[in-house]
Amino acid sequence: MRSVHTLAAIACLIAPAAAAAVVDRVEPPNWWTGFEHRELQILVTGAGICQYGVSVDHPGVKLSRTARVDPCKYLFVYLDIAPATAPGTFDIELTRPGEAPVSVPFTLYARDAERTVGFDAGDAIYLITPDRFANGDPSNDAVDGYEDLPDRDQPLSRHGGDIAGITDHLDYIADLGLSAIWISPLLENAMPRYSYHGYAITDLYTVDPRFGSNESYLALADAARDRGIKVIMDQVVNHIGSGHWWFEDLPPNWINFDNRYVRGSRARTANMDPYASEADIRLNADGWFVQAMPDLNQRDPLLADYLVQNSIWWIEFAGLGGIRQDTYPHNDKHFMAEWTRRIMAEYPDFNIVGEEWSANPNVTSYWQAGKVNADGYVSSLPGVFDFPIQSALITALTAAPPEQGTVWDPLYEMIGMDFLYPDPMNLVVFADNHDKSRIFTVLGEDESLLRMAM
Repeated sequence: MRSVHTLAAIACLIAPAAAAAVVDRVEPPNWWTGFEHRELQILVTGAGICQYGVSVDHPGVKLSRTARVDPCKYLFVYLDIAPATAPGTFDIELTRPGEAPVSVPFTLYARDAERTVGFDAGDAIYLITPDRFANGDPSNDAVDGYEDLPDRDQPLSRHGGDIAGITDHLDYIADLGLSAIWISPLLENAMPRYSYHGYAITDLYTVDPRFGSNESYLALADAARDRGIKVIMDQVVNHIGSGHWWFEDLPPNWINFDNRYVRGSRARTANMDPYASEADIRLNADGWFVQAMPDLNQRDPLLADYLVQNSIWWIEFAGLGGIRQDTYPHNDKHFMAEWTRRIMAEYPDFNIVGEEWSANPNVTSYWQAGKVNADGYVSSLPGVFDFPIQSALITALTAAPPEQGTVWDPLYEMIGMDFLYPDPMNLVVFADNHDKSRIFTVLGEDESLLRMAM
């Protein structure tokens, strides 16, 4: 069974009746047996939840530790799950003197390793911004409780595209000869406006209802796999949306600069420059993109565990074919090394591509696993986007002929820079993306130039 309990289902299963007033959320909502990393963090939330003791009675599962933070809404339960633990459902018992115990059911499923195969150089990837692709279910264009309403006359409003629209067009995508789809974030963005892009996530375990549901996302991934199409999930661990439910009672130290908006720096070279100032280093990693996207403090061990597990949960839940990680160099780089290491340890045949938006291959190559860096930084990231080639390609196709040489010389030399990468065959090449103007527009809608670019 690969479906996930909804919060409503969890509430119905909790006994006795008093538990409904105690437990609001359980994250992750389920897990799987057989992972290399045995320890599992379970976040249980509810008013006064930190006052409860915890016990577990299930073969192969032991309570290893708990963590409590202010506000008392958060209880972190760490379980040790032995490799041979059988799948099944057990109770996490919460107790407080003078009260009946609260039983929180939790299910372990069996892993299906054959579902998870990462994209590689043999794949052609199709980038989809779901809100702008196809509207397969007009009934979810507007959903009660969500402020950002659809308006196709407004460029920054929602236009109605959804998971159903993507599912309906899988045969079309397959007929184009494409073997992977990278879908920009589908998770909830409960923001008042400008949320169609998906990068201001407000619930890391729930698909935005205007796109569909967790179940419809799983169905999309299964239907794509049946057609030989891999699904690459666009994930964001750098920041969240300011409408995230954490902000109802924010855990301490989870937002950089003490939850105060400080605009970040785009000084990417601060990551590898031995002479970079401490201010530039911090602003690059900890500064916020915009006020609506608070930057996460991944040095907090509770948050770090939460983010790693969230990524693994989606891989296993949907049988993903890859992850595209947003704003890779603006995270805490040591956390990112551990994040990628943990994922690749569980899925050796998986693939992850990081967004390092730099036209300098000395900068992009720094992040690829196997690179011997001057500062000793060891990355675990399999691949990066080849922004240097994309930039050189556009220049070659739009520049006036030079007095000496040809317009192709810079592109030729940039391709020759592949020696900087430990694994140049695992670079994702592209002509444009969702952050750039369409290449057909940039090339003046010249079909011959477009064909050259392709």
